[in-house]
Amino acid sequence: MIKYIRIQTGASKQALIPVGQGLFAELATASEVKIYSSDDATYHYSVTNSANFTFAMVSAIQAACVQAAQTSWTRPVWDVAVPMGEEVDDVAVTAF
Repeated sequence: MIKYIRIQTGASKQALIPVGQGLFAELATASEVKIYSSDDATYHYSVTNSANFTFAMVSAIQAACVQAAQTSWTRPVWDVAVPMGEEVDDVAVTAF
């Protein structure tokens, strides 16, 4: 069963990212968190905002991955709890 994390981007948009064999998140800049898949090293997910991300966003993504992995097949999607004061503007797939 494929598991996903869901990141809310604005009031009505959302992005689903497959967890696969694992995801790794890094705070690349104050306005970008990069999410790498251990399944495929040819791309990454770029999570951006116009304000400032903190390491709390990385922790929230990692926590969602853990929760998604631990849930049963009847709940394939786990929401990323975006930290208070932080907001996601967009999620894009970026090739290396």
